[in-house]
Order: sequence, then structure tokens, then C-alpha cells
Amino acid sequence: MVSGIAESRKYSFISIRHLGNILGGVEDTTSDAVKKWTPAYENYTLTQMGKITKFEVDLDSEEEYADMFKEMWVKALEKLKAIAEKNS
Repeated sequence: MVSGIAESRKYSFISIRHLGNILGGVEDTTSDAVKKWTPAYENYTLTQMGKITKFEVDLDSEEEYADMFKEMWVKALEKLKAIAEKNS
């Protein structure tokens, strides 16, 4: 993917702006297929709640990819939780 940081607030928020794909080593930010979904944002918010940190994910996605992202995020968040708990 061709992406960049749209906004970053240390320890509380980061927003990633996706602008295109890389296919066969070539950046694509102008095709009709890419323009259909760009820009798309992936936002992570961390909120301190006493000794617990609430971690929220919000992302733009085409409806056709919703199930894929739901499955992928469950696995990713389980790994993130394990890493965070191991290092606390």
C-alpha cells in the first residue's frame, strides 16, 4: 500500500492515510480502481482508563472487504493484547 501518517499524537492517536497500492513494484495512486476507495483512513485511539488502556480501531473499507477485516483484526488484536500484557 501507498500510505502516510495523517496525524499522530504520541501515546493517544495515530491516523494512517492510504493513498494507493503497489502492484508488481509499481505505485498506483491514479487508477479508477484505486480512486474508488482512496483516500482511506486507519485510525488507532488509545485511552488511559486507570491501569487499563482502551485501544480502538476505526478504518475505512469497502463493504466487500468487511468480513476479511473483521477476521484479520480479531487475530491482530489478540496478538497485540498478548504483547502488551507480556510487557506490562
